[in-house]
Amino acid sequence: MADYRIPNINSVIISGRATADSTLSYTESGKAYLRYRIASNRNYRDKNTGDWKEETTFVGVTQWGKQAERLSELIKKGTPVLLEGRLSSFTREVDGFKRTDVSINAWRTQVLTKAEGPYKTPDVEEVEKETEAGEEVVESPDEEELPF
Repeated sequence: MADYRIPNINSVIISGRATADSTLSYTESGKAYLRYRIASNRNYRDKNTGDWKEETTFVGVTQWGKQAERLSELIKKGTPVLLEGRLSSFTREVDGFKRTDVSINAWRTQVLTKAEGPYKTPDVEEVEKETEAGEEVVESPDEEELPF
């Protein structure tokens, strides 16, 4: 088989609603991370019946750094979000069987509704300015540091 030059692209843009309240935690070194799951719907017409159907995909999301701390107050069950990130997989053992899960390591998240109370949805430009100022938003900690 011929050698193909395949680009190393791992990028995801997805929208959905949080299935539960987000959980903010910290690594041993003190780096914040936020975990939650979203349900993303796709509507399509069934070729055989002509009826409209809905398919839902559930996927886990991890957000890092100051974004995680800010978004922890905003992402509650049912919150609509638009996020951009990369796919990340990890293997764990469950009841003696190895299981591989795929989740999204998000570097940009936008809450699609206005926050209530004193909280404000972080502006994308504001977050990008912080990133340019030196905060590492995209990078994840070393694998040994992950609590899951």
